Amino acid sequence: MVEEAGEKPRITVIAYSRDKFLSRKAESIEEALPVSGYDVVWVNVDTVSLVPELRKALGIHETPMKTLRRASGRARVMVFQDYLFLLLHQAYEIDDGLKRERMGILLKGNLVITIQETLGDVFDPIREGIRKGEGLFREHGVDFLLFAILEAIVENYVPIIERISSQMEELEARILSRADEGVLHRIHGIRREILFMRRTIFPLLGAFRKLRLEGGDFFSEDTKPFIDELHDHVLEVLEILEGQRELANSLVELYYSTLSMKTNDIIRILTVVSTVFIPLTFITGLYGMNFRYMPELAWRYSYPAVLMVMLGITLGMLAYFRRKGWI
Repeated sequence: MVEEAGEKPRITVIAYSRDKFLSRKAESIEEALPVSGYDVVWVNVDTVSLVPELRKALGIHETPMKTLRRASGRARVMVFQDYLFLLLHQAYEIDDGLKRERMGILLKGNLVITIQETLGDVFDPIREGIRKGEGLFREHGVDFLLFAILEAIVENYVPIIERISSQMEELEARILSRADEGVLHRIHGIRREILFMRRTIFPLLGAFRKLRLEGGDFFSEDTKPFIDELHDHVLEVLEILEGQRELANSLVELYYSTLSMKTNDIIRILTVVSTVFIPLTFITGLYGMNFRYMPELAWRYSYPAVLMVMLGITLGMLAYFRRKGWI
């Protein structure tokens, strides 16, 4: 949902410790940030229009904010002395395909700030787990919350990939039963979606590798193994995408192979029909030359005899073709 003119950006604040929890909305960055007495504070901003205010309030470098506001920015990790900045992309399914949305994530002290382009995200299970005290959220610090946010973004790619796999299975069955141009159009659409997802996910490999190597000081020893799993998870997703890309290419080959086989069937049938009519055309042509002296024409049974000969030739040729397996 695009932010409407005049609509105030939505800012939500979630703060928690092992034995207490706070959730509220704020009207401005200045109102959202002063939260004390909690181990972890998570501020979510549903617009990039407040980036200048965030930069001013937190005293962070200009480069991360410029990266976030740039529409063509790739996923990346920036490590500074006292804070981390990550740029990632959420992926959503819409009516006419897939949509990608930039998301900035800032980790500083006990504070995590997520900055989104529009309202709506994939973090409701995290919010619910924090509110109910489920899982490991209340037992760990802000670094575990950052991991959970990153994991949720990666996990959200999986249903999209599973849907693509399901569509390709349906297309394979359709190709084998009845291939048409609509099938080929859908295959090319799926190939574009696979390429879209690969362009979205592939930069995460480098980003998470840098997070492990250069951002280790921001994570406790208990959380570091989870960060290591992120890189492996992304690698697994990319391997699935690569398999899907190869399968999509195979579907194109299968489509053209099936089309070629059907064309060959048609040509074979037309060839059989043409071959059968060659001797019949010869006979009818012979007796259509209007020669004056053709003794058999005076025979009373010449006409049915010729028809029987033509029928015998036809049946004989069809039987021969069938025995050869041509029809």
